[in-house]
Amino acid sequence: MDIIREIIEMLRLVDRPTAYLMVFTPAWLAVLVVLAIAFRKKPKKVFKVLAFIPLAHFVVFYLLNYTKGVPVLGIARYGPHLVAALIYLLACLIVARGKHKIIPLIVSGILAVAVSGWTVFYVLAFGSAYHFGNFSHQRYEKSMASLIDELEENYILKEYKGVDFDELRQKYIPLAAEAGKNKDEAAFAEAVANLCYEFHDGHLAIRITDDDLACVVRENMAGNDYGFSMIRTDDGRVTAILTDEDSDAYRQGIRDGVEIISWDGVPVGEAISEVRCVSPNISILAYPIAENEEVFKPMFLAGMGGESVSVGFVGVDGLEKEVRITGSGSYFDRLYAATSALTHKWCDEFAYTEMLDEHCGYICIPRESYDDKKDIEAALNDDYPEVRELVISRIDDLKAQGMDRLIIDLRDNDGGLDVVYEEIVALFATEDFVCFGGFREGDSIVTSDKWAWTVRADGRYSDIPVVVLVNAGCASSGDLLAYRLSLCNNVTLMGITTTWGSAQALGGEILMSGGNIGVRYPIIATLDENEEVLLDAGPDRKSSVELDVKIPLDDKAVHIIYDLGADYELMYARHYLNGEI
Repeated sequence: MDIIREIIEMLRLVDRPTAYLMVFTPAWLAVLVVLAIAFRKKPKKVFKVLAFIPLAHFVVFYLLNYTKGVPVLGIARYGPHLVAALIYLLACLIVARGKHKIIPLIVSGILAVAVSGWTVFYVLAFGSAYHFGNFSHQRYEKSMASLIDELEENYILKEYKGVDFDELRQKYIPLAAEAGKNKDEAAFAEAVANLCYEFHDGHLAIRITDDDLACVVRENMAGNDYGFSMIRTDDGRVTAILTDEDSDAYRQGIRDGVEIISWDGVPVGEAISEVRCVSPNISILAYPIAENEEVFKPMFLAGMGGESVSVGFVGVDGLEKEVRITGSGSYFDRLYAATSALTHKWCDEFAYTEMLDEHCGYICIPRESYDDKKDIEAALNDDYPEVRELVISRIDDLKAQGMDRLIIDLRDNDGGLDVVYEEIVALFATEDFVCFGGFREGDSIVTSDKWAWTVRADGRYSDIPVVVLVNAGCASSGDLLAYRLSLCNNVTLMGITTTWGSAQALGGEILMSGGNIGVRYPIIATLDENEEVLLDAGPDRKSSVELDVKIPLDDKAVHIIYDLGADYELMYARHYLNGEI
């Protein structure tokens, strides 16, 4: 019964076209039954006409709501209702020809309702988009305006983050109009990507489904490759990394480790302060938390400039120099190499374990999903015994090997289902905790008694010293797992950066002009025990997931990470647990 109530609550979020079809398809059964009784003596002509009404209705509906550029998206969302229309057509023709009227209608009605039920299941479980805004048939300017209107109406954190939608309209609608005038889809995509950046929400992001367009956009936005990237250490120094020995930069004296002091005639610190880290179609290259973005800004700056750029640096001889470096191709690959070194995934196997030494164990949680078929059932029941038993068995096996301290690796954890993180946290927690789902009502977020979950503390591993490793790629449910574990008394949260900083539930999807560009965004809030927004930062972009120990980003760390390609963070965590730091 609770599951049914939750489904009904979620159906409030469904967009009007989808909701209309969901209602029309089963309602048509009632129409047919009533007319079968009213025209029971002469149903032939009536039912020959009625046979084609659902089909004609669907055709008109689809012509008004088709998904331009990605027909498969519209077919997946609306196609079951076409099947239902064909079922009704066949049933009505049977009724028109035969003596039996009610039985064919009842059978067809059951089938049609089952089809509608599948649509509900698809939209709420598989589709990940309860509310769908289809603006694929609009021109760029109108599509951008519709996107902003849709976000203003449905984005769950609009007041919390203090979003100024009028300012966004003034800034981005003209950019879309210019892109339309020039018939430049890449420029339109860049405008959408920059609009999404304004929300500082990793879950509110552009998606480009056309590979060729995605390649053009990300390479354009990455900028020019000048043969090296940059990183800023904790002492404020900006140094070169990933220098290409065949580049113009290398020939003019730039080497890994040299200090960069100016960029295009501007002091490098001042140039870094103006950087916006925007890179579409790589979701992990989003930094809602300001302190995380500060780490990555120098890497983005290294691609910003014209065909050539002047760079001031301190050479290996200790002398200051300024040279003009010519770019060669797109900076994207070097940008990705620079950023991924600090947001990488150590392993991809769920609950992978090993002993790092005779005392220190290791377990990796790369995501909050385990089995595609079982995940949905577990989410509906808010119980996942398979995950609980797997994690227990893996940790107990480590204990049997002598483990008395543990590293939990959540770096680059790309999220998933709350039920998974809840099962893991419960094993370390000594106190119960409650989470709520929040829904928009007017300008407020309100909770529902159907969307409240109490996690019962198990605490069997509450006496083991634990380090939880995180980085800016620890996202969504991974954020929540890190946050909840950080509240356990035996846990030390550690990383060069804190977590991603976005944990609200997705559910909104918008298809933009032409169908190659989309935007996903959250429409259900994740609330804490006090029914306040959990984890996401407000306008100050300050993280609520505070590191207990910040791993120093110094010259030693840069050398180990970028020159040796070794896992410095894991090494640091192990030495910390062993009392060597």
